[in-house]
Amino acid sequence: MGTLGSFFSGKNIVITGASSGIGKDLALVFAGFGARLALSARRKELLDEVKVAAQQAGTEALVYPVDVTDRAAMQAMAEDVLAKWGHVDIVIGNAGVGGLNPSDKFDLDIHRRTYEINCMGLAYTLMPYIPSMIARRSGHLVGVSSLAAFRGRPNAASYSSAKSAQGVFLEAVRMDLRKYGIKVTAVHPGFVATPMTDHDEFNMPFKIGVRESSMLIANALKAQKPRFLYPWQMKWLVRFEGLLPCAAYDWLLPRVSGQKDDIQARTL
Repeated sequence: MGTLGSFFSGKNIVITGASSGIGKDLALVFAGFGARLALSARRKELLDEVKVAAQQAGTEALVYPVDVTDRAAMQAMAEDVLAKWGHVDIVIGNAGVGGLNPSDKFDLDIHRRTYEINCMGLAYTLMPYIPSMIARRSGHLVGVSSLAAFRGRPNAASYSSAKSAQGVFLEAVRMDLRKYGIKVTAVHPGFVATPMTDHDEFNMPFKIGVRESSMLIANALKAQKPRFLYPWQMKWLVRFEGLLPCAAYDWLLPRVSGQKDDIQARTL
């Protein structure tokens, strides 16, 4: 199994957005490592398929077909998981929505929904587990943000700002909970081959496969990194962008992003 597998073996892990993409593959990886899983997503039929795959790998999987924007449902899920297992080691708030929302065609409903899922959904996911983690002086909270969090991206005011809010939220939570021995990690992926990136609305340089993404995340969690940006090429590109003055950034990004001229507001 190796040291990575040994680290996760026997751990109780919660993952939201587990019916597809990064969340699904993380669940399969952790199942192979022997972790117990509590999985949530809105699409029950897809969630059940992940449950079966996890059970075939020889581990326990609880499934909760809930929406992360439903505060009461997320609280009830946490209470049920804790009642069954007694404690949770790792909570991964992965559920999220991408989207395009050009400011000259701005859709306020898409903006609101983007924040509800990415920001409120992350809080509804993580907060219910904190009291039990404080009591145990142990636990690891994880939020999946994006490399789009570090500067505004063209036609993505809603997505970039919501992902930035996630990162700042996680950093503040990390500082607050450090004294209790609770770790907090903000994961910032670049482009990963998932249903969310299955389109050609803009360029996606250095896109990586979902299994490579899962292994990178697993290693980052084992190392208890407070912030993890990947893949390395995009990490350094984003850091370079951060050094650009506004005039240079405003000129460069629309030219290299490859975005179409007729982009309409929509979720991805």
